[in-house]
Amino acid sequence: MTPNELPSTNIDPFYETQSIAVPEAFEEFFTHFYYAANHTPYPVHKKLIPSFQTILVFNLGSKISISFDQNPSFDAPNSLIVGPIKKNIDYSLSPGAEMLVANFKWDAFYRFFGQSLKSFNEFIIEPDDLVKEQCFADVWIRLKEAPSLAEKIDLLLNFSLPYLRERKSNVAQVLAQNEANGAINTVKKIAAESGYSERNIQLNYQKYLGFSDKELNRYQRFKKAVELLSKANATLQPIDWLEIVAQCGYYDQSQLIHDFNHFIKMSPTHYLKLQEDLCMTAL
Repeated sequence: MTPNELPSTNIDPFYETQSIAVPEAFEEFFTHFYYAANHTPYPVHKKLIPSFQTILVFNLGSKISISFDQNPSFDAPNSLIVGPIKKNIDYSLSPGAEMLVANFKWDAFYRFFGQSLKSFNEFIIEPDDLVKEQCFADVWIRLKEAPSLAEKIDLLLNFSLPYLRERKSNVAQVLAQNEANGAINTVKKIAAESGYSERNIQLNYQKYLGFSDKELNRYQRFKKAVELLSKANATLQPIDWLEIVAQCGYYDQSQLIHDFNHFIKMSPTHYLKLQEDLCMTAL
């Protein structure tokens, strides 16, 4: 996957990846679905860099190993919720591995489950614990049995319908409008325009999104730097580090390097060398 773009279809018959567009009726809840299958005789190793999204992963084949931020790896269960993704995730698909991923958009995880992940660590191994039912275990079986990817996606969308709640809070509506405008405004600006206190807005960032506005603004700056580096790298242009520092609002190059080390545990130059093995989804 290329940074901040939807992952393109990989026609390699041995390692298959696809990005599946979301029907218009579901665009408010999901950015896209992602599918990967390893038909090679060896493990495939990938790294997912921060997106601040929450994702729902279905493991539909053989073993998938996951490691958060360089911590010891563990085997993914049949279904898994991860996020908001603020640090690196390393994952390996063993031969025969197959996974389907739903990428929640903005506050959609809260609207689906009625809570954010802020009170948990970084993942939930049993999504059924959030809904107090066996529904995820049941849908996993049906996904395994579905003969085509299109049927799997339809099944997952139909499964989601009863859980997708409308926004009832006025503050949630304000945060949603902030995202819909295509620009992430500061808490101070949102508070001034909405009439809510800054403290109220800050608390509701955590409640509905699972992260603070300060974390998000830092990530947006990092993401812009990734976009500029990737664009220059793709067109074989020399990297103008001072221009990237200026465009992204960094004080100097050392602050840029500090953010890369914070989010992905590598320098900007190291990132450029490893781009093809990195995945990044759009917020």
